[in-house]
Amino acid sequence: MSLNQPTPNNLTVVKFVGEGIDFTQAGTTVIGQLEYDENVFVPTNAFVVYTNAAGTNGTQAVVAIDNGTTSENMLQPLTLPATPVVTSPNAGSNLNQSVFGFGNSSSQATYNYVLGGLPVGTNGSNGAAATQSVRVNVTTAAIPALATTNRVTANNISTLTVSSVPAWIVPGAVVNVLTVGNAAYNGTVTVLSKTSTTFSYYNPSLTTEASTADTAGRIGALTGDVYVVGILQ
Repeated sequence: MSLNQPTPNNLTVVKFVGEGIDFTQAGTTVIGQLEYDENVFVPTNAFVVYTNAAGTNGTQAVVAIDNGTTSENMLQPLTLPATPVVTSPNAGSNLNQSVFGFGNSSSQATYNYVLGGLPVGTNGSNGAAATQSVRVNVTTAAIPALATTNRVTANNISTLTVSSVPAWIVPGAVVNVLTVGNAAYNGTVTVLSKTSTTFSYYNPSLTTEASTADTAGRIGALTGDVYVVGILQ
């Protein structure tokens, strides 16, 4: 039996980064590609760094990192915390993160894929190189727990009522407004003002609407940068 000796410069540590991924929206984001079949990318770790997290989520987000095919995961899918913490830029500590893990031997069929390897032709007649992706897949979207009770708009200023405005809703805060009965209210908004039970924001999609009871809306924020780090050979 012979041992392989280390080869200088044969391995390169690389990272793929998906910036500003919104975990309140289900869907996929390709954050990198491997276009040469003779190369192999082996993920060694991955993590989410939260860039905006506000409030508690009644439904927690579930995030997978796959090779461009659903369920062919490169690491174990991650359930994000119900209440991730983001530190203020003026505070003394750092942003919070969540780390992906590896699966065990009983779950090999569902994750721990690598990219590349033996040549794979995208066209059987010419053997053209295949492209494989590093993809973030939000399989379950986070649903904030904070619910609306009323909505109203005047002169493009929308105001939503909740049972009690939490401390993280302040002027200048960026939050997601989701599932309000009138879809014109929904989107990523910047808080202009607040009271103990209401907050307001500029709404270019709606000029005016009379006060309307609405318990369907959900308010919060959960975005982050996803890093996938590994060895490229």
